[in-house]
Amino acid sequence: MPKSQLYIDQMLEIFLEGLGISFVMEQISYCVKEMAVNAKKANTKRLYFADKGLNPHDEKDYAVGMKDFKAEMLQKQAYYLKRLKEENLYVKVELLHRRGLVSVAVRNNVPLLPAEETRIREKIAKAYSYNTLEDAFSDMLDESEGAGLGILVLVLMLKKLGFAGDFFQVYTLNDETIARLILPLSVDTAI
Repeated sequence: MPKSQLYIDQMLEIFLEGLGISFVMEQISYCVKEMAVNAKKANTKRLYFADKGLNPHDEKDYAVGMKDFKAEMLQKQAYYLKRLKEENLYVKVELLHRRGLVSVAVRNNVPLLPAEETRIREKIAKAYSYNTLEDAFSDMLDESEGAGLGILVLVLMLKKLGFAGDFFQVYTLNDETIARLILPLSVDTAI
């Protein structure tokens, strides 16, 4: 994914420069990478479950699958990259500026499972409740599937830039999962 990350960064830089806000490039780039990695991981997880004959909708199968998912995903990166292409499982980045809002979205064509959506919403809500990493660190480390530190850093970084409210969303629409930042481009915020 390094080539694609470079391309995304180049497009993001052009987009942000065009809006006169290139000074947030590093932060927004981090957010896009975090969202893209999560999207790719979700796509890979579906392949992994299918390969293992596990039903991700079944709680027991899900727990069994998640036990070795991360380790196997890392061990078989080339295999899963090839399979993602073969199965047309994609990750798309969308950059929009409309009505004073900047929208940065990452889409993948695997809908969230209800349990995943619940966990993600809980992680986002927790992240919004903290003001520093120190406040959250011990609480976030106890989670089984993932510590949620990427989401936490994303939310805290954008809060530090002056964004408030519901600026980060993850949802399913028409068989796609969408992770979206919606940031106001106005004098009321840091940009």
